[in-house]
Amino acid sequence: MTCKSSEQITPADREVFERDGVVCLRGVLSGKEVRHLRNAVARQMAGLRNSTTGYDFEELAKQVWDPDRPIDMGAAERFDMKALKEVVRSDETARPLLEEDPSDEEGLFFYDVAAWKSDRGVREVAFDSGLPEIASELLDARYLNFWEDTTFVKAPHTRQKTAFHQDLAYFQIEGGQCVVVWIPLDPATHESGVMQYVRGSHRWGETYAPNPFISQTPFRSSAEQKCPDIESNPEQYDIVSFDVQPGDVIIHHVMTIHGAGGNRSDQWRRAVSFRYCGDEVRYLDRKGAIPQVGVARDLEDGDRLFSADYPVVWPKPWPGLSLADAYDVLGPGAMVPEGHRSANAV
Repeated sequence: MTCKSSEQITPADREVFERDGVVCLRGVLSGKEVRHLRNAVARQMAGLRNSTTGYDFEELAKQVWDPDRPIDMGAAERFDMKALKEVVRSDETARPLLEEDPSDEEGLFFYDVAAWKSDRGVREVAFDSGLPEIASELLDARYLNFWEDTTFVKAPHTRQKTAFHQDLAYFQIEGGQCVVVWIPLDPATHESGVMQYVRGSHRWGETYAPNPFISQTPFRSSAEQKCPDIESNPEQYDIVSFDVQPGDVIIHHVMTIHGAGGNRSDQWRRAVSFRYCGDEVRYLDRKGAIPQVGVARDLEDGDRLFSADYPVVWPKPWPGLSLADAYDVLGPGAMVPEGHRSANAV
C-alpha cells in the first residue's frame, strides 16, 4: 500500500480536523513503514532495564501508590521519580486511574522517546513517509520541523489508564501550529486502550499543565492550570475514539485534550507518536515542560526551530530526496536550513 499524500487529504478531512481537533486517516503508512516502527519498538523494549529514557508507567504507578514500595526505575533518569511520587501523594484529589479487569496478569505500560536519533527506520517514516506533507497540509504550514517521537505500549490486561491531558505544555514551544500523529502498530479498539479525544477542546482557549499520565496531578513547576477531571465526568464531554488498524493514523492538534483507558484485551497495543511543528511555532523554555533527551539547547525564547535537534522535514529540497539518507550521510546539520542563525534573529 502506498502512502497517502496531501492531494489525498480531502476537504472533509481538513474540515473535521479544524472543527474537532482530531482526524483519523486510513491506510496512510505502508506495511514496510509499520515494520520499521515495530522493529524500533522491539529494540526499545528489549533495553528497558538499561535505558536512560524508557519507563514502565505501570510499575511507576505501583511505586507511587504503595507508600512502602521503594522507587526503582532502572537506569531511567528523565524524571525524578522520588519527587514525582511525593507530588502525586501530596495531591489530595489524586487517585489511581485503573481499568476494571478480572485478570491477574502483570501489566506493562511502556514509554520511551527519541528513537529517531538512533534508529534509521524511524527516521525514514518520520522524514520520508507521507506524514510530513499531510501534517503541513492540515496546519497550512510553509515548512515543518520534526519535534520528537514517543513510544507507548500497553501489554494485554494492563489496568493503568493514561490520564486525560493536553500536549502543548509538555513541549518547549509557543504557538498552536503543531500536530501529534498517533500511529497504531497493532489493531486498536476502545477495549485495548485506543486514544480518546475531547472533540473541540483545541478551541477552548486554555492551556493545561502537564501531568505524569498515571495521575491527573499537575507538575508543580508548571504555571498552567490543572486539566479538568474528565475521567470522573465523561458524560459531560464529547469524547470520540476510533477503531484503527496498522497503517491508519490519528492526528490531533497540540491543544486537543486526550487520554486512554487500560488494555482489557488479550492483544498488545503498541503505538508510536510523531510531533510536527509549523513555521509559526517558536521556541519557549516553558516552565514544567518535560526536558528533552540529548538536545543541544542552542535556541533562545522566540527563536524559530532552526536547530539540528528539530529537522526541517517539509518541503523537501527536491522531489524524491530521501531525508533519512541525507541525515545518515551528512549528519543532523544537513537538516537545518542554511542561514538559520540570521533567520532566528528576525
